[in-house]
Amino acid sequence: MKKSVLTIMLLAIAVIAMADNRAMSLKNLVGDKEVSGNYLDLNMNTMLVDQCHGGEMLLLYQQRNSEAMLYSSVEQGFRWKKDNRGGIFQVTRMGLLNTNNTDRNVKGNTGFFATLDDLMGNHVWTRNILPAYVDDSANVVLGYRARWNSFDGDVQFHSKNVMYAYRLSDGKELWQDTITHYTRWGWNNVMYLPETGYYLVWTDQLMLIDPQGGVVKRVTVNTGRYGVPVGVSRKDHSTDHGNDADYAFTPYVDRGYWTGIKSNVIFMDGQIFLADGEDLYCMDEDLNVLWFSQLPKDKTSAMRIRIDGDRITLLSTGMAYLEGCAYEVGKPFVAQFDLTTGRPYFTKDIDVKGRIEDAYLGNGKAFYLTSNGLNEVNNFSDPLVTVYDKSVVGKVERLSNHTKYALDGDKMLTMACQDNNVLLVGKDGMSRLFDGNDNKVVKTVATSELYDKTADGVYTCMSRDKKGVITDEPSNLVITGQDGNVAAHFNTQFNGAFYNDGMLTVVMKSGIFSTRM
Repeated sequence: MKKSVLTIMLLAIAVIAMADNRAMSLKNLVGDKEVSGNYLDLNMNTMLVDQCHGGEMLLLYQQRNSEAMLYSSVEQGFRWKKDNRGGIFQVTRMGLLNTNNTDRNVKGNTGFFATLDDLMGNHVWTRNILPAYVDDSANVVLGYRARWNSFDGDVQFHSKNVMYAYRLSDGKELWQDTITHYTRWGWNNVMYLPETGYYLVWTDQLMLIDPQGGVVKRVTVNTGRYGVPVGVSRKDHSTDHGNDADYAFTPYVDRGYWTGIKSNVIFMDGQIFLADGEDLYCMDEDLNVLWFSQLPKDKTSAMRIRIDGDRITLLSTGMAYLEGCAYEVGKPFVAQFDLTTGRPYFTKDIDVKGRIEDAYLGNGKAFYLTSNGLNEVNNFSDPLVTVYDKSVVGKVERLSNHTKYALDGDKMLTMACQDNNVLLVGKDGMSRLFDGNDNKVVKTVATSELYDKTADGVYTCMSRDKKGVITDEPSNLVITGQDGNVAAHFNTQFNGAFYNDGMLTVVMKSGIFSTRM
């Protein structure tokens, strides 16, 4: 043990010794002032991979040496560096996880999953699994056996959807169980239930999973169905969601099997609300059905649900997914139900003209993007459709499924589909925030100038080329204070940053800049 500690200390010293500490200044565009700080010059291409402990620990990767390094913003120095063996690192509160799948060949592949204790680089355990979910607060990591079998150009798991759970701290196997999925894939998403500590997983079944003990309960749901096979080459019916998508892509789907015929999940007052291809459900946190209401399954498609007072509103988008691409399936309709009993108030078809490309359910309104423009649906009990063409909303490419932000004076303006605001991504490179209450565009921003919120008070707008690839050109970094006002705006080259307890740390291509704001 002493030898291991000594080795780690020597590695840390070696990293720090090769780095050049010096003073550095960045120009704050707010007030046109210079902000001075410390710069740790690493003299090579460095990128931020992951962070934990509120940003106090940064996992860095240096491309030239294929090395990973753990940087502490509190200590303003490195804990260790090591060869990452071509795998992918992830920081947890208990250590470091590494997934190595570089040995894949035609006959099969064995990946390993290793954790390192105390964030110090000491190897603890290795298991032969393909990771699916890590929860360091529950001290558990879940994954499949990382062995593959090649057949007809496709791949198949030897484990037949058997999920394995290991204790993160020491690698002890906790349980194994079958995760049912028609497409032989484990799950699309996992939702944490804070009241019980269980996971809710929705695949071909709705499953309640105890991270320490395995599947507690299974409920059969209908999330897909067979339809008429459609060739993805039919461009008139395909939708290119791009990278800004949140769609139900499920790998290895048989031709003619529509997926994504389900809704979002709403948690409220210890109850779970969701809809599949046949019913709208209200369940308790143990998946006991409190009530259900039948849907017109010949019309169902991908759905959106929303709670409005004492009612729950359901919108059928008229879309589903085949091999990752969106197509028109079912019919667009809107329905409302009593929130307490599930008693239906009405189900109304929506008459939207043109090819349906996307849909969004707002507050008392719905919005459909079609080939004719943006369709606004009012008065759900007797739907009235108003179309806004390109003269009002521009030539729209898609609705954005992710929250973005824009500089608006000394504030950051939220650009998102929320309530009755709709974020429209245009084919002209501009994004427009459409106010569905005032029926007009209230903000227009170049899509390339939209910011992502990477942490509390940190907003980044990375410089990209015409293909959307991040470049080495200067990018924009905005820091906001507790009052929400913009405190600093830098235009500099960086690939990651965080702001914690007044300390700003910026990971640049060849080094690390830190300063106290």
